[in-house]
Amino acid sequence: MKKYPSTNPVDEFNRNVTITNLKLNHLEYRNVEGKNLFERVKGYQDLIGQFRKQKIILYERRNMSAPGQECYGMDDYGDIFYGINFASADYLGLCTNEQAKEAAATAAQEYSVNSCGAPLAFGASKYYMQLKEELKDYWNMKEVIIYSAGWLAGYGVVKGLIRPYDFVIMDELCHNCLTEGAHAATKNVFRVTHLSLEAMEKKIYEVRQDNPDACILVVTEGLFSMDSDYTDLVALQKITQKYEAFLLIDCAHDFGCMGKTGKGVFEIQGLQDFSNVLLMSGGSKCLSTNVGWVACNSFEVIDYLKFFSSAYMFTNSVNPVQCATALAQLRILNSEVGVRLRTQVLQNYHYMKKELNSRNYKILGYPSPILPLLIGDELTCRIVTRLMLDEGIHCNGIEYPIVKMGQARLRVNLQPQHSKDQMDTFIETFDFCFKKATQITQDSLERYQLYLEQQEQSKSKNNLNQVNFNETKMELKKPNL
Repeated sequence: MKKYPSTNPVDEFNRNVTITNLKLNHLEYRNVEGKNLFERVKGYQDLIGQFRKQKIILYERRNMSAPGQECYGMDDYGDIFYGINFASADYLGLCTNEQAKEAAATAAQEYSVNSCGAPLAFGASKYYMQLKEELKDYWNMKEVIIYSAGWLAGYGVVKGLIRPYDFVIMDELCHNCLTEGAHAATKNVFRVTHLSLEAMEKKIYEVRQDNPDACILVVTEGLFSMDSDYTDLVALQKITQKYEAFLLIDCAHDFGCMGKTGKGVFEIQGLQDFSNVLLMSGGSKCLSTNVGWVACNSFEVIDYLKFFSSAYMFTNSVNPVQCATALAQLRILNSEVGVRLRTQVLQNYHYMKKELNSRNYKILGYPSPILPLLIGDELTCRIVTRLMLDEGIHCNGIEYPIVKMGQARLRVNLQPQHSKDQMDTFIETFDFCFKKATQITQDSLERYQLYLEQQEQSKSKNNLNQVNFNETKMELKKPNL
């Protein structure tokens, strides 16, 4: 197993954690009150500060080199690290692709480095228009609208089409951009049990019975990234059609990397009827850009969004450098190279899953470039992530509220270029770090329990002293007879 330079060479693996309270999540600080906007947020530091002092908050790690299979980085505390990268969501490992870098350089020379205006204000470029055309061809959809980020596409399509009197029914684990868009558009938002077609149809039926003339938008994802799972899209499309509803599929995590030609999970499942379907996605996973888009077979729908989706109208266009990069990567996805990359990344998934299962670790979901490695306890997950980084493995710990309490995990992002040696290093390092983190957590909880007992004993002693003091005072106040 290759050994990487530790970021903690003096006290390697001696990262003991002191717990001052068991409030490990931040939601209770979200709805703060008080007229002083600046003062009322300071209480949050009581929670986050203790973990920062112990360097187990890793919220702003940054790349110090191209995020390939191995790279340099810096953690939140200024420590430089180097090692294997299982953190970056570059599912086909295309960020260092020479064709894309050359395309970006050419576009920069041709257009310079301007930020562009909004698409409706002379902000588009020839690369922008070409990207729209090739996305339409790739997905075999009639129309596409491009947003400046995937989040904006998800928010923008829902907010742009749904009105206060409409209804949105969505899987409970849909991405934040979709839920934010839904709640910004209407109060009539219903979230149903994850992946349950029965629950989805029941809610659609109820809404349609009570609102025979209302518009209903059903929202799901091609691949749910935190669980690496998906619903039956063919069956769901038929359900929506049955009740005259419409279906929006967020393909952000399966676009480019899943399906024979990379169209996504809907291609794997054989979805053919798009008459009531909207597709959305983004370029951050397989196109090495922040571009987002929505596709539909209705010209009228896409044209309407151009004028009534504020996330499109009031945001600068995607600049030529990003569009040229996305075009270069899209052409790779649509080639034999893309086929080989998609095949290899799934082979890597199956190898990692087999080896981790053999050590009795649980992998969630279905085969994809995302391997969710279940840990459970939130504090243990934070410590594992820190220890892994100490040993030169970059990976992301995921916890509540992104996933349910007690379901914390590592989201391991695989690339086709990860070698067997690199994967073996991850497996052996994780096995060691998990066992060490479990012990650190147990020791920390025992010290915390002892601290609470001492506090209770001290409180009881103070109360007893107060009682004795009060009794003495009463005796002194008694009159002499």
